[in-house]
Amino acid sequence: MASIPNRAFRRALISLNGLGSPLSDDPLPSPTTTSSAEWVDGMVRRLGFVQVDAVSAVERAQHQILFSRNRRYLQEWLDDRIEVARTLFENWTHDAAILPSDVYPYWRHFFERFRRYEAHPGYKRYFSGVSRSDLDRVLRRIRREGPLKPRDFDPEKVRFVGIDPEAAGFPVPTVAKVAMEWLWRTGKLAVTRRDKREKVYDLAERVVPEEHRERRVSRAEYTEWACRQALRRLGAATPAQIARFFHAVSTEQATRWCERVLGKDVARVRVQLADRGSTTAPVYAMTEDLDRLAAAPAAPRRLRLLNPFDPLIHDRQRTERLFGFDYALEIFVPAKKRKWGYYVLPILEGERFTGRVDVKADRKAGTLNVIALYWEPGIVETARRQEQLERELGRLAKFCGVTRS
Repeated sequence: MASIPNRAFRRALISLNGLGSPLSDDPLPSPTTTSSAEWVDGMVRRLGFVQVDAVSAVERAQHQILFSRNRRYLQEWLDDRIEVARTLFENWTHDAAILPSDVYPYWRHFFERFRRYEAHPGYKRYFSGVSRSDLDRVLRRIRREGPLKPRDFDPEKVRFVGIDPEAAGFPVPTVAKVAMEWLWRTGKLAVTRRDKREKVYDLAERVVPEEHRERRVSRAEYTEWACRQALRRLGAATPAQIARFFHAVSTEQATRWCERVLGKDVARVRVQLADRGSTTAPVYAMTEDLDRLAAAPAAPRRLRLLNPFDPLIHDRQRTERLFGFDYALEIFVPAKKRKWGYYVLPILEGERFTGRVDVKADRKAGTLNVIALYWEPGIVETARRQEQLERELGRLAKFCGVTRS
């Protein structure tokens, strides 16, 4: 059974995630330009999807994720691809996400999976707060009037049973908002644009390009696509990790797929862990990728600040085992109980995480403020490292439209 050294695999993950040079004969799509909105299409295809998050302590997650991979990136590039070119669309994976429009035929099966609450069973009580007549009323108005957002409807609040959003710190949503979310997540509606943070919805047939909307793929093709695309981007993974990548299939479905193609397209491998004294239990990798993974190019040595929702660190447990970096997002942790801070950005240098920095953009004052800085054990805060960090913070501040304090 093949074994992949830890350092090589970390380099491979950085490459697969668009943060380094592509692997030899890289099978994943890559951007063909670095200086236009078209770059966004190639990077989103490479990553599989980009997570969307509304927290603006620094910059929206989707924008910072892309900026981390291209210093020339501008926020309007992503808006152009979603709202004008329609080469990307917004929907849901494990959370709100932006995906390539050409995967829409596969996402029809995701809509059905969501409709049955297979991917996210916890939402059943949340969406039970709207009725069929609520959904029909929303659809009728949008069909007649065009794109609308939740605040364009009656402000009636949802009456939940067994759920108290306010106790968890969330406002009680309106019936229209929950109805529109359901119709969006099940494919009847699509996000045509955003009005600041608020989604503006229209009928899917008026947003998604016809060539993608009309194409059909079978359930078997969908499962094959979801497993293969996830594994290719993960490099080597367990069936559970494959399933969690898009949240498009179950662990059981991913297991059956791996076993079905084992010895053909897929092989079992071991990956050395960050402590270098142990390896993973046997995991799966694409057979044709084994040599690429073991011979990944060195990662760029420059210091970079990653967003908390960056795909490289999405699986926190996997990040700790492979990179030796224990990272947690603490925005929902009470301030007195936080270990690191509210919005802490991991610091990546080469193929290792060397620290984390808690930052906040004060848009009223027009500054980017560093609240706390933590270097990992064994990392020395040299003058060169501090200079690199200051330069990166300066670039991030400019990207956020503020200055470095």
